[in-house]
Amino acid sequence: MNQNAKEVGQRIKKIRTDLGYSMAQFGELISHSPKTTVNNWERGVNLPKEDKLNKIAILGKTEVNYLLYGTPEEFMDKLVEEHFHLKINSVMLDQMVSFLKQQNVDLYDEITIIDFIQGIIDSGAISEQEEPYLVYSKVAGTNELYLVNAANDPVDTAPQYYAYIEEENATVHFLPYTFAKRQRALYKHQPNLQDQVTIDYYTRTFELLNIPLKEATIIYYGIDTNHLKVDIGCYRYNQKSKVFDQLENKANHYYKTFLAEVKKEIAYLSITR
Repeated sequence: MNQNAKEVGQRIKKIRTDLGYSMAQFGELISHSPKTTVNNWERGVNLPKEDKLNKIAILGKTEVNYLLYGTPEEFMDKLVEEHFHLKINSVMLDQMVSFLKQQNVDLYDEITIIDFIQGIIDSGAISEQEEPYLVYSKVAGTNELYLVNAANDPVDTAPQYYAYIEEENATVHFLPYTFAKRQRALYKHQPNLQDQVTIDYYTRTFELLNIPLKEATIIYYGIDTNHLKVDIGCYRYNQKSKVFDQLENKANHYYKTFLAEVKKEIAYLSITR
């Protein structure tokens, strides 16, 4: 992918100004380059040569690839737009970058990234469709807990769920998000995982969580609001019928933290009824 000289210049300028150097002082540090040369870099007239880019990156405590292409998210966003003529929502971009980091992939390897994105497109996780679907953002400081937003939802793009991911069991636990606008409704209604649109809504980006759809189990933490008791649905994907079959609930499959939160909500509802 070609570099945008003006954007490169803006990054160089930010490094210089963050360090508090004048153009002349900065140029002296970069192989005794004159002030006019630094000025040309920052205006995007031309790019520094490789040895000078390396020195600028060292001063800025960053990488040459960042200087040339921006963050991995920015690089991937531009690559998808240029190569596939698509736009990806920012939450999903973050999720893809996080996944690739876990795989120790060079986040600026253009061919590898194109091949990865083509696979995601072929799986249906990225498309030009406008139907809402869930995207998963890891909660800082955790490995298994995620906030879950609905992408392409014209009404509410705020978090809808917490998700707890058991990668080794290909299991995703869903708990309605504490501050979701539709929290009560999300607790009340189990998802219809016999419906293909609903299945796509919950699972479109499962592959980015290392959850193969053909092996996936969903555990949904709800409330029987008529009797104020816990209502947990356990569903496993049926590769033959391409839908989720409901399984017999087993307490040892539950995520105790989510179960405790459901019980707290029931206690609150019993007081406020």
